Amino acid sequence: MKRNYVDQIVVIVLFLSILSLFLEYGIYQTKIVFLITNILDYCVIILFVTEAVVRISGAEKKLNHIRNNLFDYLLLIVILTLFIYTRYMRFVMGAGELTRLSTNIILVRNTFIILKILGRVKRLNAYIKSISQHPAQTIAFSFIVVILLGTIFLMLSISTADRSRLGFINSLFTATSAVCVTGLIVVDTATKFSLFGKIVIMILIQIGGLGIMILSYFGAYVIGKRISLEEKIALSYLLNEQDMQKISTSIMKIIFFTLGIELLGAMLLFGDFNNLYGNTPQAVFYSIFHAVSAFCNAGFTLFSDSLESFKSDMSINFTIAALIITGGISFSVIFNLIENFKSNIKTNLFSRHVRKSKLTLNTKIVLAATVILLISGMLLIYSIEHRENLIKFDLKTQYLAALFQSVTLRTAGFNTIDFTTLRIPTLLIMCLFMFIGGASGSTAGGVKVNTISVIFAYLKSRFNNRKETTIWNSYISKRSINKAFLIVILGLSAVFTGALVLSMVEPFAFERILFEVVSAFGTVGLSTGITGSLTPISKVMIIILMFTGRIGPMTLMIAFSQRQEQIRVKYPEGDILIG
Repeated sequence: MKRNYVDQIVVIVLFLSILSLFLEYGIYQTKIVFLITNILDYCVIILFVTEAVVRISGAEKKLNHIRNNLFDYLLLIVILTLFIYTRYMRFVMGAGELTRLSTNIILVRNTFIILKILGRVKRLNAYIKSISQHPAQTIAFSFIVVILLGTIFLMLSISTADRSRLGFINSLFTATSAVCVTGLIVVDTATKFSLFGKIVIMILIQIGGLGIMILSYFGAYVIGKRISLEEKIALSYLLNEQDMQKISTSIMKIIFFTLGIELLGAMLLFGDFNNLYGNTPQAVFYSIFHAVSAFCNAGFTLFSDSLESFKSDMSINFTIAALIITGGISFSVIFNLIENFKSNIKTNLFSRHVRKSKLTLNTKIVLAATVILLISGMLLIYSIEHRENLIKFDLKTQYLAALFQSVTLRTAGFNTIDFTTLRIPTLLIMCLFMFIGGASGSTAGGVKVNTISVIFAYLKSRFNNRKETTIWNSYISKRSINKAFLIVILGLSAVFTGALVLSMVEPFAFERILFEVVSAFGTVGLSTGITGSLTPISKVMIIILMFTGRIGPMTLMIAFSQRQEQIRVKYPEGDILIG
């Protein structure tokens, strides 16, 4: 009974804390709002203390209980201290003269509160406690936690260049866009955010690109902590790794390869940024930021016009493009290529008895689809736009711009030409490419090239009147085919819902709305310039689409679906007219 009582307190505190945070930083502060937030703050503190008293009084061995939950109670002391300090500051200085320092302390206090609540909920609530046993829920929950924490950091006045508060919705939008490696922005990243804010965004991009569970496991490995079976299951689900014995090796490879590629990309970019800013820390930071953003397919830039100023710079274009492609073909494909290359070297140079490693079917599909999409995208963009938007550039820049835009449609979000002037056919073709996205298991979004390849193979087999679906003499199971169709249907449903909502509340042309929605779902980040003008309802819709696109519609459906007991009953066959 006491445990249920504690669970109810935790849920109430979670709701009140989020409501208080939204009221304090999401809307204009009036006397009524100020009064409500004060009442909510007192309620949260009282409930926290009540929960602690109930837990301690219900423990058989109170001293052991306190020792086992020492972190929780230390966190409660910190929360109480910050709460008392902010009340004291308001009493001494007055509500209207509250300094930025005390305002930031309120945010820090709320961060502690959310951390404590999330920790308590995970241990006490039956549903959240079962998350560790369901990989899809673990993935979704980990992204939600990082987004919430990123939102709080971006709401700090220190995160903005003019020390103003960004606001809850815009902070949530930016944090979601960074964690979901999308790149859509409601404020100019280059001018709105301070160095601290830009570093926060870069960290969120890195966490979102790799996944919080991968980084958590790496941290646990560094400090020598052993990983649980549930965590291994979740990681195998995230990495599409069937052999859980290889998880440790795979994660170490992913971490070191990512850091190595990003470092190499930053070094190449430094040569160009060094010409702009000299041998300064700014040039170093710009190089690292754009390397991380490109490899993680995020699309965030520190220039107000994205990369339009560098449309003729072959060095920056090819470096960014290479990072985008590398991050978008998945780690499994990269490691398979490396192993195949090493095996061929050993076979040709050292011994003829070394078994030659072969490219997997997944690697062949991803590479073939990627090449086809890149070349066809470049040719289509050039053929439609070369007499309109590209005619003003020299021939080299025209082809370079067409190629770069084709690459960035792989869910990267950078652009070297003005998208507000593109023709409608170009936007529609781009929507198709953005919807497809990159490869499964990569930092890219979309329904994935693997999915589209399976559907294409299935349709081809049906046209050829073959019962079995094959790709390069390999049989594709019905389970994979059904999953591929389900992912596409869910993706189309998400795009339709988003387009419907935005078309009802926004005055923009439908092709711009559709482009924005597909860009959000595909976690691309390209825009025709309407993102900053969206209403709060549309921003929330775009946030949901970015989250759905990053997690994956299939994973999200599994995470929030309730499994019921399976009843083995065979129903009579029904006859339905099709077509």
